[in-house]
Amino acid sequence: MAKRILIFLLMVTVCRVFALNVDEIINKTLERYENLKTFYAQFKQVYCDSVAGICKEYEGKIYFLTPNFFRMEFENPKQIYVGDSISLWIYLPEENRAIRQNFGQIPFAVNPDMFLRGYEETFDAALTKEDKDKFEITLTPKKETEIYNKIIVTINKKKFEITGFTIIDGAGAENKFNFDKIEMNKNFSKKLFKFNPPKGTKIDEY
Repeated sequence: MAKRILIFLLMVTVCRVFALNVDEIINKTLERYENLKTFYAQFKQVYCDSVAGICKEYEGKIYFLTPNFFRMEFENPKQIYVGDSISLWIYLPEENRAIRQNFGQIPFAVNPDMFLRGYEETFDAALTKEDKDKFEITLTPKKETEIYNKIIVTINKKKFEITGFTIIDGAGAENKFNFDKIEMNKNFSKKLFKFNPPKGTKIDEY
């Protein structure tokens, strides 16, 4: 009798673990980001292009202030990207050079839930992996695009926070981001999103 009860409890536990479908997971994740005002994270980026035979790794920090202010600080080589909703600055301290251009779209890595909002119109979504700590959802575009062929989003099962994503383009190149030390709605100064080139910096404008 005790053995039957144990088996029943295990079955109930398994059913609970796998109870969420892909739409429910995405909706819960979007709820987590619904009142997002600021986002901070440390990141590791790995870019691999099998055709070119290259694989590069980068590390850095991201600061994001809704709706469209951001700062990305890369290490080795040192680079700083600052978007102030009007201009995008790219600062290359090792070259004593800064590039200024009109602000375009927020980079994918800055606002992690970007792919998921209104995903039904753009992507087919599938839960392709699940373990005790995370979900992996694969987004396949309904229409062919040059930017991405597939996007894999990793979501923390307890917090429903996006902890990483991988973008695979049509040529098979992979651009993977993993986030750590995530802080949402952390207070930081708006001065972070204003870039003043150091004296003597060469400025190129496009």
